[in-house]
Amino acid sequence: MKRIIVGSLLASVSTTMAVALATPAQAQDQQQQPPVQTPPVPPASADQGGGSGADIVVTGIRQSLSSAQNIKRNSDAQVDALVAEDIGKFPDNNAAEAIARITGVQVTRYADEANGVLIRGLPNVQTTVQGREIFTADGRSVSIQDFPAQALSRVEVYKATTADNLEGGIAGLIDVGLRRPFDFDGFQIAGTARGVYNSESRKVDPIGSLLVTDRWNTGIGEIGALLNVSFTQTRYLNSIRYQGFQDNAPAAQQILPASVGRNFTFPQDIGLYYRRGKRQRPSVNGSLQWKPADNLSIYVDGLYQGYRDRVGNDFFGIPIQSNPNGGNPPTIRNAVLTKDGTTLQSFDVDLGLVNGPSKEFGTSRTDTYQGALGARWETGNAVFTTDLAYTKSTSNGNWGQFQTQVATPLSLSVKLNDEGSVNFTPSGVDFTNPNSFYMRGLIENRSRAVGDQWQWQGNVALDTGSSLFPKFLFGLRYGDRSASSVYGDRYASLASLKDSITKVPTLSQGGLVEAGFHGDDVQQFRSWYAPNAFLFNDQLSDVRTYIRDALVRAGADAGTRAAWAPELPALNPLNAFQARERVYTTYAQLNYAFDIGIPVDGVIGARVILTRNTLNGTNQLPAAGGGTVLVPINSSTGYTDILPNISAQLHFTDRLKLRLSRTQALSRPGFNQINPTLTVSQGTIGGNISYTGNGGNPDLQPIRSDNYDASLEYYFSRAGSVSVAGFYRKIEGFINSLPQVVNVQPFGDILVYRPSNAGSGTIKGIEVAGTTFFDFLPGALRGLGAQANFTYIDGEQVLPSAANFTGGRNTLPGVSKYSFNLIGLYELGPTSVRLAYNYRSANVDGFGAPGVFTTVYSGAVGRLDLSASYNLNDNITLTVDATNLLRTPYHSYVKDPRYPRDIRWEASLLSAGVRFRF
Repeated sequence: MKRIIVGSLLASVSTTMAVALATPAQAQDQQQQPPVQTPPVPPASADQGGGSGADIVVTGIRQSLSSAQNIKRNSDAQVDALVAEDIGKFPDNNAAEAIARITGVQVTRYADEANGVLIRGLPNVQTTVQGREIFTADGRSVSIQDFPAQALSRVEVYKATTADNLEGGIAGLIDVGLRRPFDFDGFQIAGTARGVYNSESRKVDPIGSLLVTDRWNTGIGEIGALLNVSFTQTRYLNSIRYQGFQDNAPAAQQILPASVGRNFTFPQDIGLYYRRGKRQRPSVNGSLQWKPADNLSIYVDGLYQGYRDRVGNDFFGIPIQSNPNGGNPPTIRNAVLTKDGTTLQSFDVDLGLVNGPSKEFGTSRTDTYQGALGARWETGNAVFTTDLAYTKSTSNGNWGQFQTQVATPLSLSVKLNDEGSVNFTPSGVDFTNPNSFYMRGLIENRSRAVGDQWQWQGNVALDTGSSLFPKFLFGLRYGDRSASSVYGDRYASLASLKDSITKVPTLSQGGLVEAGFHGDDVQQFRSWYAPNAFLFNDQLSDVRTYIRDALVRAGADAGTRAAWAPELPALNPLNAFQARERVYTTYAQLNYAFDIGIPVDGVIGARVILTRNTLNGTNQLPAAGGGTVLVPINSSTGYTDILPNISAQLHFTDRLKLRLSRTQALSRPGFNQINPTLTVSQGTIGGNISYTGNGGNPDLQPIRSDNYDASLEYYFSRAGSVSVAGFYRKIEGFINSLPQVVNVQPFGDILVYRPSNAGSGTIKGIEVAGTTFFDFLPGALRGLGAQANFTYIDGEQVLPSAANFTGGRNTLPGVSKYSFNLIGLYELGPTSVRLAYNYRSANVDGFGAPGVFTTVYSGAVGRLDLSASYNLNDNITLTVDATNLLRTPYHSYVKDPRYPRDIRWEASLLSAGVRFRF
């Protein structure tokens, strides 16, 4: 007889997993929850292809969706989740890629990965690991893409938080869950190994992970240990054709034939850009757990995340509305207008001896460590949790640009809107010959940022025994954070020497740059001679020796020559700050429940936060006798916030509920923004001495928001649900860098450019989501399933008028009004398949650049991704994945698509591998 092992067993497994991986506050909350009333499921949903006499266990994609659904269903907050049903089973390469599937989440992409996250239109996201704060160097958060997918057990996206959640994100909170040894029954060794092919760089790179865990019963209680290591590498390439901002032709620029007139605009510059490099992310996390008694458990967690990037970008930017050597702009010949006469369609131009291609080189390295010690103690009707953690993060980077000038006059034949952006053909220069280029200059910069923090939180959950107020939560938190940053740069101008680039060390070992634009045949000119970026970077000491000698030959002043004396650029105290931030937090939250014909429950709480900052920087002020003087500056600031929250859940049936919430949130300014450094420069206006300033603003306040959320949710099976949500955000204190009049002694009132809380805004929208498996279908079709979600967002910000700036209402940058995901699922027997389409509509990319059209729009884009696996047996699974199958390029424009900006070709990533578990 066939036995079906489903129902309460799966609900119990899912709930237990959620509790085991939750933060201290979340875990105590979930264990106090009443049992979930799981609706009955037709027998067909359980039959997944086993033999007539086999036991059928709900696993795989269904278990993952069920676990995520239980987290959402049982939470007091507005939360969506992704859960890996087994080790290494997230269907994406990193956490940022994975959460792009969640309703209301939009991601930005660059260099062949998702590298930015917006929740309901806002980028101000707080990030936590196991409920504790984590960050990178001097930043406020960690890059979510630094978490490799193979290390994750779950990712929870909080769109509206409760008092027990960490503050810091008006957009929401992303909590990343890692595994601990008590999540497993005993000894496990598991891992993944994959090879990934990049269709643009034409390289194959490794992704791998290995997890080992065990638990033992000893004379002092049960002990468990886990170690998980992972590594990802990507040799990426983005190929970009671009044109600059549109503007009217300068008065001194001749346009031929004269019959086309001058009543049109065209770009200030055009060019090609290859963003290429090698990116690596090593990661290690481990955990020890000890249970000396049934009511006491203790853990030690450790996490290391690394980031390595070696860049070798190639850039060829060509001005066409100005002359880099001075004099009149070049003459535009054979000008042809578009049919509507708004801009140039094509033209020819003789540029002369102008700037040639540049090679960008450099490395960046980030190392983040976090260690934590915590415990959970149950006694009577109370659960106590504590967590003490230390985080240290450093980031070091150096970047440079090797600049050339053409040795023979350059001419161009240009088409401005050819399949999405510019297409140009150069003549007059042999781009394959290194002797066709002079050395024009070298830029170098380096930076170092450090951050560290001690944080502690303690929580207590009381089971009150009251039916009206069944649970009370209370907690304390202290965070002591330090951040510092320093930066230095230098530039050597060598154009006057007319040195062939072959005189520069390593240049003879260069060659033609690897051409990009695979799949885009519009731009025929796509390669030129350039140094090998990695070799150039490795032998910079020899290059610097050449630079120092060349500066002597060029007659550079002593100060310029001295700047190139060190092996690395000198660090500039004006580009440095130190900050210490202490945060004292307490919260209280009360659960309530009553019946008004339908059950109603929810929470009422508040989080009280005291923030105290100590800041150190350096001011540069004009000296009385001429020149400037550097003056240390110290500043102390503080503010107090009370963030209330109230929510209600109306349970119309066991399956249908209405969730309502009203919350407040904040996002603190970045440490670089509150840097007290001020640089005052002297100039003249109308023959009178005047002063202007640039710097940070230690008086910045957090961005604050009032949030209203409603969600109607229907759960019709363990892995099936539909929901409709609405949200409204009222935001005050957007941070913008606007000019303002500030009293600076001894100069009096002067115009200072610095960040300020100069903006307000609103965001409102609707989310619709659904998930199901079609278990009622016959035969093999019963393995089919589907997920779909849709988000509509309407957001705007209001900026005040300021000196040299006209304020007004603007669309929020980066926010697509429409986005959706369509995901087809198939799981039957050993086979699992996901086919996912993600779409986001056009959005404003940014404001304020010079030119006639100052607003940049990113065009709509859709992506199709595939993930498939086949279980050879209980221990071995073969996997195949493909991302960006459609290879629809990113494109941007100003005003409307008649005025294109960039078109960027990004790679498809094709991978195959194996997943094992013993």
